[in-house]
Amino acid sequence: MTVQKFQRGDVVHIAADLGPSMWHFQSDQDAVVMGSYADRFGGDNHDSYTLLFLDTGDEVSWYYDSQLTLLRHESEEFIAGIKAEREKRDAQQSELAWIVSNWKAIREAPPGATMNELMRRVGITEPWGNHGEGIVWHRNATWTLNLLDDVLRAGDIAAVEARIILVAAELAQWRTEKARS
Repeated sequence: MTVQKFQRGDVVHIAADLGPSMWHFQSDQDAVVMGSYADRFGGDNHDSYTLLFLDTGDEVSWYYDSQLTLLRHESEEFIAGIKAEREKRDAQQSELAWIVSNWKAIREAPPGATMNELMRRVGITEPWGNHGEGIVWHRNATWTLNLLDDVLRAGDIAAVEARIILVAAELAQWRTEKARS
């Protein structure tokens, strides 16, 4: 039987160098282990983990145990606190008034909650696609940004709302036409 190196609640430090295949992953910071692949989905993969980042509350999978160093163990309450802060921040960053008033400062790297809300408002109901693919989310977010950026930069919430209604209607019409063909 394979013994798992880390358990849920373990606070770990992520190595600075994750190797060339994981260059796009966050590194050199602390996170909480949420579980191994086996914990979450069954099977016998006890070597890769989902982590919850302390600073953002984002969950990212799959870091390898060789990339992690144990710092300490924390409680479920600690995890709940990180998630509560994330929910509070996401709620604020999903408010259209907040998005419009902060757009110029955040437009180069909008928070995920902001992009999810904008995509939802224009009618993208599955921003990650059917299989939870990051590339699909990125494509949908880029499409949404291209359609809304100019009006968001103008800073007029009524104009933003009008553009969102227009884009949502056009997307719905496109889907209807596509379904017919």
